Amino acid sequence: MLLKNDFKRYRYLIRLHTICTIAFIIRFIVLCTDLSSAKNDSIAFPVVILLLEIGSSFITFLANILYVFLRYFGLILFESDREKVGCCSQHFAWSLSTLTCIRCECYQEHPQFVLITRFSVLILFEIIRFIAFILACVCANRYGPIGLGYAILAAFSLVPAVVLLIVEYLHHHRIWSHYRPNTASDEKIVYATEHMRFLPLAITNDQQTSHWQHSRCDKGNACLSRNLYHVIIFHSGNTRYPPGQTKDHQIVVGFHQTSHVAAYAIAQSELKGSKTGWIGPGIYFATSLDHTEFKANKFGAYICAKVDLGKTKRITDPSQWSTADHHDTVYYEHPRGADEFCVRSPRQIRSWIILIDQDPNVPFLQEKGNAPLSSGKYVEDPIEDINYSGCLF
Repeated sequence: MLLKNDFKRYRYLIRLHTICTIAFIIRFIVLCTDLSSAKNDSIAFPVVILLLEIGSSFITFLANILYVFLRYFGLILFESDREKVGCCSQHFAWSLSTLTCIRCECYQEHPQFVLITRFSVLILFEIIRFIAFILACVCANRYGPIGLGYAILAAFSLVPAVVLLIVEYLHHHRIWSHYRPNTASDEKIVYATEHMRFLPLAITNDQQTSHWQHSRCDKGNACLSRNLYHVIIFHSGNTRYPPGQTKDHQIVVGFHQTSHVAAYAIAQSELKGSKTGWIGPGIYFATSLDHTEFKANKFGAYICAKVDLGKTKRITDPSQWSTADHHDTVYYEHPRGADEFCVRSPRQIRSWIILIDQDPNVPFLQEKGNAPLSSGKYVEDPIEDINYSGCLF
């Protein structure tokens, strides 16, 4: 992917936005000068163009200033994501600065649309600026040489603006479509149809909120959504997703933790069950992300999956699993709430998202026998999530 290096791409974005800002200031000065010298019968043209500039470039200019302020002083101004300054919350301030304050209900289910919104707003602003440029070209001879000067400046300004849109698109594409943490091989990797994508653990709910185990979903534990993106981005790791009391053919969310190497192999094939286990052979899932920590044998990558339980045998004692010969799933109702279930067939797993711990505890992984990739790394291509501030939720 072009400009895959997150810091390099981010520096390009900063430079391009700076160039576009300087170009806007020059165009604004030219327009104001033109207004002061325009004749009464031609003043309408620069006024319309000025309004178009204010409705596009000036808004972007203010948003960029706010973004820089939040990036460097936000932690001082907002000590936590719950704190407000006046009536403005940190979340709302970031939304304004990234031009994503037009939020839809669909973002709860598809958080990747947040960056799409930013990209769409920038395209809209470029269209408005292009209309101003066309108007200036058509009417330049009616309001003097300064109008012609504005048209020339606007023409040159379109070049960095178009490049900026391309880099902004790559910014979205990188995190939501092109994050592949195992990149040493030059061969094109073909993933399983059930594999939705890799995501860095850093963008999950608990990593993005200043209050541990506090869900960013307004509905909290009463939320009925089982969309994998929503579960990962908006709910805390301790949120449990047990199935209902009806026994058979439920589609549930399950969590499984394994090693980096195993996760990369699973993405290309399927989850493979163990031949033994305390509630029988099969593939084991916890009902919350946190519960995988003391159930897993391998660590570093988390699989969040949609699972079809099929015909289910519910047990309250691990020794009861042997009576489930004709069942698709054994569900163990743990007395302390740490439920887990074991599905017999990989075909019961409908889809999954794999979360990658990009900064693993290497001594711990080595102690547990978690081997790195052939390159010697656990993650060969980490995403720098700090470059997505304000666009992750």
